Amino acid sequence: MLHHIRDYRKFASGENSTPAVIAALSTMNDGDTLSLDGQTLHLYPEGAHTAFYAISNNDAGEKPIAFPLIGRRNITVDGDGARLVFHTRILPFAIDRSEAVTIRNLTVDYSSPYYAQPKITEADETRTVLQFDSPECGCRVKNGHFCFYSRVDGWEEECETALSLEFSPTLTPGQPLPHPTHAAAVPSACKPPYFPYCGEEKDHGFLGGMYRDVTLTERSPDVIEMRGNLGFVHTPGAYLVMTHATREFPGIFITDAKDVTLENICLTYTSSMGVIAQTSENLTLDRITAEVEAGSQRILSVNADATHFVNCRGRIDMKHCKFTNMMDDACNIHGIYGIIRSAENRVLTVGFGHFQQEGINFLRAGDTVAVIDRRKTETVCTRTVVSSELVSMKELRVTLSDTVSAEPDGLDFASGDYLLENLSTAPTVTIQNCECGYNRPRGFLISTSGKTVVDRCTFYNMNTAVQIGGELLDWYESGAVNDVTIQNCHFDNSAYAGGVSVHIEPRLAGLPDTPFHGRIAVENNRFTQCHPRMMRAVSVKELVFRGNTFVQDETLPAHPAHGKNGISVQGCGDVLAEVKSES
Repeated sequence: MLHHIRDYRKFASGENSTPAVIAALSTMNDGDTLSLDGQTLHLYPEGAHTAFYAISNNDAGEKPIAFPLIGRRNITVDGDGARLVFHTRILPFAIDRSEAVTIRNLTVDYSSPYYAQPKITEADETRTVLQFDSPECGCRVKNGHFCFYSRVDGWEEECETALSLEFSPTLTPGQPLPHPTHAAAVPSACKPPYFPYCGEEKDHGFLGGMYRDVTLTERSPDVIEMRGNLGFVHTPGAYLVMTHATREFPGIFITDAKDVTLENICLTYTSSMGVIAQTSENLTLDRITAEVEAGSQRILSVNADATHFVNCRGRIDMKHCKFTNMMDDACNIHGIYGIIRSAENRVLTVGFGHFQQEGINFLRAGDTVAVIDRRKTETVCTRTVVSSELVSMKELRVTLSDTVSAEPDGLDFASGDYLLENLSTAPTVTIQNCECGYNRPRGFLISTSGKTVVDRCTFYNMNTAVQIGGELLDWYESGAVNDVTIQNCHFDNSAYAGGVSVHIEPRLAGLPDTPFHGRIAVENNRFTQCHPRMMRAVSVKELVFRGNTFVQDETLPAHPAHGKNGISVQGCGDVLAEVKSES
């Protein structure tokens, strides 16, 4: 049955269409479609469905949800060209424990973004003057802190810090953008991201190296002088993009769902990630864009990653997508390494290595798991999960098919040196005809043992275009890849701010005796750079780099050449590497 949002307008509260959406969804049965009739809908938290969610790599909490698609089957939301404008702190879409859900033909936007983009009017080694002249957002000094506020919705956020990065209208002085976008500026080629910090002295953790102590003075309304040694000098006339939002409200959240299709959706702004899917199966993204709207003076499209997938299974298909001007990666695909705290017979107590993984049960009955000694990056044993229960936000109780020996047999689980990895959440990944760039910092991050193909894509990222890692030190993101092919792509000035276009390097306690990754092939691609900085590969069993062409363009930002002919290899097994150059 087809439902039209116009038939539920009587439930709206003034401009607020959230109650109308909730009313429409409540009348729908499995198999129905809701058309948004191409309308512009303003959606507020008032009248929304509320639920608590722990969202991986985001922040857990109670969330008002405009489109709660919970426990549904064969449901479609068709915008028919609708523009959805969200106000203040609200989660646009939640697809939870649902199957065969489709969302298509709409734009997601916010009335006021949760970042500021002041113009840099003066700068030297210890002083930067910022003018907050956006018609949407401003900033004042309050209690010695940044106090960002919305001129549209009236909210304000007092913050000790904000992730900050200089954006400029050109990559190098006088050079036009090679990939024009709707944005007013792109990330600088020579100024690093950092956190200006005006709070009390404390340990900032593994990101501590990015923090810079500053003091603030409000020289006049919306003009702030920031004093402190940043380690570089900002560029007067450029913009300092400052993201101050928590990661509470991504655009589309998918959890414990199956057969989800997102089609022809434009994310012109989301306050956290664009699309985040966890513990879900069979996901299709077709013509999804994260891009600043034409005619807008905004600089960012998405405050964090455009897309993110955690402990998913089945397949992930992405085609004809475009991700530009985000403050984080275009796509990240990985699992979670749980930390084993104790073992008794067949029962493990498992904790989390990062606070943004807490509360997520990433295991299912029947899954195959590996116990890993992270000091040696060795698999101690594999077992089958009988049951997995989240007993608190910080702890899982996992029952296995057989015992895992503890002391005195040499496994000291209290040490935190043993990890649990889910080997069954290893989706096959196909990424075709996609484009990403002018974002901080990277393009596609791939950590799945399922077969992966990246084909006919274009990259012009600030840093690495394709990163293959695995990380068991800070983020605890698993795991090793077995079969990855990167082919027929154009790395068009990717890594223009430094680094290499393709970076293959796990973050481990030390290099294992046996290479961490399986087979990776980089074939028939085109690398356009000032100097060759094509690939760094560490700990790969079988590495193929052939049929690729390097094209030198001396007008692009210059960085020292990398390795031999743009390639470096370390701790790898079988290596076939060849480079063709084209003038």
